[in-house]
Amino acid sequence: MKNFKIIESKEMGEGQGATVKRIFPSKDYPKHHDPFVLMDEFFVKSPASFPKHEHRGFEAVTYMLEGSFVHEDNLGNNSEVNAGGLQTFNAGKSIIHSEKPGETGFSHGIQLWVNLPNDLKNSEPTYQQLKETKVIKDDDEGKIKKVLGKNISVDLNTEVDYLDITLNKNNELKQKINKNHHGLIYVVKGSIKIEEKNIKEGSAMLFEKIEAATIKAKEKARFLIISGKPLNQEINIRGSFVE
Repeated sequence: MKNFKIIESKEMGEGQGATVKRIFPSKDYPKHHDPFVLMDEFFVKSPASFPKHEHRGFEAVTYMLEGSFVHEDNLGNNSEVNAGGLQTFNAGKSIIHSEKPGETGFSHGIQLWVNLPNDLKNSEPTYQQLKETKVIKDDDEGKIKKVLGKNISVDLNTEVDYLDITLNKNNELKQKINKNHHGLIYVVKGSIKIEEKNIKEGSAMLFEKIEAATIKAKEKARFLIISGKPLNQEINIRGSFVE
């Protein structure tokens, strides 16, 4: 498989007392991965939180791995998302929101920022939620859940496919990927091997325009395959704004 790069996430503090593993951009990898602007694996334990703050110019996708998360915004939304659930918002011209752990007191998930096409940077903000992601395979080899993509009720303004995969020990998966997309494979737990390259927990393989990936698990592993159609436009982050 050509056109790939392996990067390690970097742990840092965010919000008030929260911890994230930042996949990109970071000091060691200060780039974006068009159409993706930023990606974090986050860990938030009460009373830590992300107090009210403003965003502009992108769509945020928050996928819950464990616990629960409460989103509140100036559009009047106040909702809790549990493990296996998904929330997204189009920040558009401006949204002000906050996030904190729900009843479980703990939030563990993935937040992905997806760039907006330039002609939608000044669009009206919106919010969407999906309480449970779709299981498309569950057998002795492992489980595949479809988070975003075709036939999923949550729609983004940029084309994105998103899978949550658990592969049991000593199993192999050949996963088709949209050849027109850029994307990444991120390991949440365990380790995997792709074409003799080992990818450990908290690391990602970034790729561009491939048709498939053959993934092997020597131990039980959970990983995400996320890809999106590149916008081919400049990405600039100014604080919590994407311009």
